[in-house]
Amino acid sequence: MKGDLMFKILETVASLTADTVVGVADLFDVLVSSGYGASYGKLSRNMRRIERQRTQENLAKQLQTRERQRYHSFIYKMKRDGLLIERKKKKMKFFALTATGKEKLDALRIRQQERMPKTLYTADAAKQFTIVTFDIPERERRKRDWLRGALRNLGLAMVQKSVWIGKVKIPGELVEDMKSMRILDFVEIFEISKTGSLQQVT
Repeated sequence: MKGDLMFKILETVASLTADTVVGVADLFDVLVSSGYGASYGKLSRNMRRIERQRTQENLAKQLQTRERQRYHSFIYKMKRDGLLIERKKKKMKFFALTATGKEKLDALRIRQQERMPKTLYTADAAKQFTIVTFDIPERERRKRDWLRGALRNLGLAMVQKSVWIGKVKIPGELVEDMKSMRILDFVEIFEISKTGSLQQVT
């Protein structure tokens, strides 16, 4: 009934707190989704649901605006540093690398290639001891230090700087990383069998 609808609208609006702002469209959504004959409790639940949705949407918009501002700020800095240049072709603007930008890109590519993998690996426990020895050249000191960190994180103990031992299985991921870093040829991994003899596993 017309009077019932008016009552619901007035009751819903009157129930809003001073901090709550509900637009005309939101109020309509509440009434339609609840049904004109809905109880006040159902109206309140639907109102809270719409308020939560509105809050989430506003938060998403704020985050998107913040990311857009960061993007434009970063682009501005790259243009200011002479890495990018803005050009126009057929009324369309686009970016191009400057000579400085190309040099920076080459340097970043080299840095990416030289970046050390993580040193945290998951290893299964073993009943027998595993021994890892290596003789990595001094020119590859960073890779040598990385390998020591990885072995330490696996739980192996250092007997000497280039000899480590522990009751763990060396994970295949670590072996693959050593291969990609081109140091696997300098590393030897042994397992001590039940008879006490060494068995090379790489």
